[in-house]
Amino acid sequence: MPVCATCCHQWSFKETMRAMYTLKPSMTCPNCRQEQHLTSVSRKRGAYMPFLILIPMLLNAFFDLNWLTLFGGMALIAAVFHLIYPQLIELTDKEEPIW
Repeated sequence: MPVCATCCHQWSFKETMRAMYTLKPSMTCPNCRQEQHLTSVSRKRGAYMPFLILIPMLLNAFFDLNWLTLFGGMALIAAVFHLIYPQLIELTDKEEPIW
């Protein structure tokens, strides 16, 4: 789980999920109310992981999968991504460029 760079408060899973699905580019610490930004490493991980959802489509090119298996695999990968990604988030108090 992410840890605030200012007050070292470890965020809960619920706080992290709530902060992930806002439109703001920064996250507000629930403890000290300071703005926190994703590190460049976290942003890269988040940018690459949604491409994993395309794996069932690639498998469909080699194996003739039915539509239920295809969409079920995509939904499963998306659910696993949403459960794992909060564990991979790292925060900093300064905004870093992604590259």
